[in-house]
Amino acid sequence: MNELEARRLLLSDPRHVPQELREAIAERPELAGLRDELLRLDERVRDELTRAPLPDALADRMVLGARYRSVPKVRLALAAAAAALAIALPMTFLPAYGDEVAMIDHVRESAWELRDNPGVPRNVVRASLAELGVGFTDSAIRVRHLGHCVVAGREGRHFTIDGREGVISFVVLPATDGILLADSVRKDGTVGVYERRGAVLVGAFASSTMEMAELREMLKSVLT
Repeated sequence: MNELEARRLLLSDPRHVPQELREAIAERPELAGLRDELLRLDERVRDELTRAPLPDALADRMVLGARYRSVPKVRLALAAAAAALAIALPMTFLPAYGDEVAMIDHVRESAWELRDNPGVPRNVVRASLAELGVGFTDSAIRVRHLGHCVVAGREGRHFTIDGREGVISFVVLPATDGILLADSVRKDGTVGVYERRGAVLVGAFASSTMEMAELREMLKSVLT
């Protein structure tokens, strides 16, 4: 099993690991680090979703009420909103969680990808990105890392290169029907710039010490 295949399996389910994948993890410490990180993230999500349980039998009462008596639609909508609020209150209040925020959070939380530096042949990078309909530059850029990633429930690609201000990440993700909420985001020492290209959303991410204009030019030149 090659490294890309092993990472793809871990991203799909880090808890259930077949024997072949266990052997790959034993041979590559970076895969063990990835699995540990995914398990920690899974625990964080589970804790948030179970911290504030819904009131007892609320869901049953809503269903039975809708089935056996006439309930104004407004009251049902208010009840549904109250149930959603019971889950959402423990969460930190944030702006709308668009793909842009999901992508920059993925980069910030994937420290192992920023450290990983085995080098990836450009023809491999080009073939992988072509699966999503994105081209890769013909210039002699050395790619440090390439991997499949799952962001906002969709599988994309994440690769890194060396830049003047440190490691630069690129994320390519199948786009949704929604509009691009922002063409740039700055969050906790990381900046990201974005472009919608047909059916895909592409982004470049670097340390906040890098000028966004320079990062945007790099996005345009690296992903063609």
